[in-house]
Amino acid sequence: MKENQVVLKRQKYSTWFKLDDVRPLAFFVILACLLGWMPYIVSALGAADIAAALGDNGSPANWPFGPLVAAAIVSAFLGRAGLKNWWRRLTTFRAAPGWYILAFVAPVVIVSAAVLANSALGAPLPTASQLSKWTDLPGLFVVYLIVVGIGEEAGWTAFAAPLVLRRHKFINAWLILAAIRVFWHLPLMITGQLSWTLGIGGNIAFQFLMLWLFRRSSGVWLLAAVWHAMLNATSGGFFFQMVQGPDQARLGLLFTAAYVLMAAAVYLFDHSNLDMADEFSRAGAAGGTVVG
Repeated sequence: MKENQVVLKRQKYSTWFKLDDVRPLAFFVILACLLGWMPYIVSALGAADIAAALGDNGSPANWPFGPLVAAAIVSAFLGRAGLKNWWRRLTTFRAAPGWYILAFVAPVVIVSAAVLANSALGAPLPTASQLSKWTDLPGLFVVYLIVVGIGEEAGWTAFAAPLVLRRHKFINAWLILAAIRVFWHLPLMITGQLSWTLGIGGNIAFQFLMLWLFRRSSGVWLLAAVWHAMLNATSGGFFFQMVQGPDQARLGLLFTAAYVLMAAAVYLFDHSNLDMADEFSRAGAAGGTVVG
């Protein structure tokens, strides 16, 4: 009897840090926000030097590696199987070339269309001098691929997306993940570093496209990382620098509208494939396999 009590006690403590009953997604979101918002927290505590090192030019900004580190911590708490599953998804790169072409080209087309529409509404077109700085784009892309593409999407897409898709249909999964992504960007919107239009509308539409890309490519998260890096390099790092004031604000609105329209078009023309993927995922879950 006494031996059984000891065994039960050991089992209790051995599962104390297991996350099976506490929803890994909730733990991940909390950690991702705490880590991502660390520059603001440190700045609020008065450690300006540390905040400047974590932020941007002395001004606090979200730490982009928060989602990556949060995913690593939660995967570790899930044990060897959790780490193995996350690592398997992280090292899954094979997809049809067309998907990678789309991830590279679509962000450029979208921001270019927004720039042309902005010009039609009165903003100046980029000058030859401004456009000549396109040679900086490859370097910007590499930086954003590491900092934003990997730092964020290794968490949002490689870790969180499969967890949500395992339990929910595509549309419900999109709404959950969009809410998480918008919430994580909240400090940037409050401090004015990111407009509310882009922070809310842009992120919601962007999340739809990234989840669609992840689902339709059979779980290749790197496509989202590439798209995210190209988006940041060509928009905030390039075209958005060429306008100021009302013209820049209008460009943000048009840019958001372009992403919303693309997300709507994708759903309109491809929702049948997403519905089939949902059915396949539920069948796989019922059979004890993990899909995506």
